[in-house]
Amino acid sequence: MKTVLELKNVSKIMGNKTLVEDISFKINEGEIFGFLGPNGAGKTTTIKMITGLYSISKGEIYIDGKSVRKQFEEALNGVGGIIENPEMYGYLSGRDNLRLYARMHGGITKQRIDEVVDLVKLGNRIDDKVSKYSLGMRQRLGVAQALLHNPKLLILDEPTNGLDPMGIKELRETLRDLAEKEGLSVMVSSHLLTEMELMCDRFGIIDGGKIIDIKTIGDIKKDESATKKFYKLEVSDNEKAISVISKKYPNLDVEILDNAVKVSCEREELGKINKEIILNDMTLYVVNMMTKTLEDEFMEVTKGSKEQIR
Repeated sequence: MKTVLELKNVSKIMGNKTLVEDISFKINEGEIFGFLGPNGAGKTTTIKMITGLYSISKGEIYIDGKSVRKQFEEALNGVGGIIENPEMYGYLSGRDNLRLYARMHGGITKQRIDEVVDLVKLGNRIDDKVSKYSLGMRQRLGVAQALLHNPKLLILDEPTNGLDPMGIKELRETLRDLAEKEGLSVMVSSHLLTEMELMCDRFGIIDGGKIIDIKTIGDIKKDESATKKFYKLEVSDNEKAISVISKKYPNLDVEILDNAVKVSCEREELGKINKEIILNDMTLYVVNMMTKTLEDEFMEVTKGSKEQIR
């Protein structure tokens, strides 16, 4: 699989402060890569080094095989980007905004403008004034603008800010189509973990300026299958259920979660727990297995990194 973006042992040092330290990762062709981390973790600093807004203190960044340090213009020609909400001229139509950008960039044909309009599914509204667009439509127009020069890599920093659920869904579907049908590589920085889980193929988690983990959703599920499962039990008396389970099985983790009893145990133990609940005159309404989410993984690894720093 072709590598479109590669960071090799990259660091950013300002004065006596290290903002990003020795990070390395790759993004492949046609892949959507989620870049996650708490505020101040180094996400934006990393993106600014990739896009040439910050110099690289140490290490190398390659875009489509070209060095950002040594072949700056050639490397950056392969990048399109949106930082939060794209700014457009509201009194112009979507098409006129794209034409204006095309003239500024140079070498972009009318045919290419039509192509990107179709790609982001704005054909029926492209001649309306941008002032009449929803936020979701503006984001799609921003993606179209970023794609005009046919980049290999699209970088989006918090692209879902201010979008309603429909706008987020539209953007997600547009990006998935571009990755799957056009082979576009996408790097997305966001704090909306549930949305990232639906959108991305792989995730890099950065904290304290260091890459803590890189995984796919498949990796997270695989990790989960190797450990005890979590079950959510809806019973008639939560406090009594916890007391009964804790007394009979003192080594199990059990707590109240979302007005239900959450217990970590093996499948065989679950049957015995259900039996104890019924024998102790409680009604067992529902039993659900809880699946591990990207948010769970994020909380685990960032908590672990902070414990290491201390």
